[in-house]
Amino acid sequence: MKRFVASLLLLLPLYAGAVTLPAQFEGSRVNTAGVVYLKAAKAYSELNFGDKAAAVAAAAGALGLAKPVVVEFDGGGELWTVNDGPAVKLDAWSDKNIYLGPKARRTGRWFASFGMQSMGGGDYPSSTMNLRLGTTLYKDRYDAAVSYDYSKPRDAVLSRSSLGLVGRMLMPLSRHGGWNLGAQVSSSDNYGIKTTAVGLVTGLNVYLPRGSFDLSFTFRDKGAYGLMAGYTVFLTR
Repeated sequence: MKRFVASLLLLLPLYAGAVTLPAQFEGSRVNTAGVVYLKAAKAYSELNFGDKAAAVAAAAGALGLAKPVVVEFDGGGELWTVNDGPAVKLDAWSDKNIYLGPKARRTGRWFASFGMQSMGGGDYPSSTMNLRLGTTLYKDRYDAAVSYDYSKPRDAVLSRSSLGLVGRMLMPLSRHGGWNLGAQVSSSDNYGIKTTAVGLVTGLNVYLPRGSFDLSFTFRDKGAYGLMAGYTVFLTR
């Protein structure tokens, strides 16, 4: 009963006509837990950080609040705390950003990948074990890695290995998955003959808390192609 009365007291100033919010907000609401939400107007997005803090504090003052406040806007939101002093932003989120587990950083994160690949066409159809070690670049929009392949060509007695470089552009479709497109170059020893192969790579990524499940397609010169399934784990946050 006390909780209901407290929620009712919060609702009354929000819906009373006497409450006038700053022009940066279109309205307000309270959820069942008593958390106050402010609906941001277009003018709010044009403010700098200091002006946003002042606007949130002014809105909280108009509503008679001294507690956490959520600011909602299209595709995201912010969490602020308002006490006696200026408003302080605690967190922010946006549907336009994809976080592969921890929040993406401008400096990139190191990752390791393991996969099994089946190659067809070309001179040496084979089954391949693929290892990669690399880092993401510029807010996880790109990645670059050193790759190692160990393969056993079909109907062959000896195995072979190769080293390469892979660079990809990462294109999220939602917070749960996306696709990628890039290029790779690799050098291998084909039974005493050094060869270099170049190709295109593309695939799908399913994002997991600390990495991703990857399905990749490879198209190389001399008609070689491959399909690889693997897992990527982020080594740093």
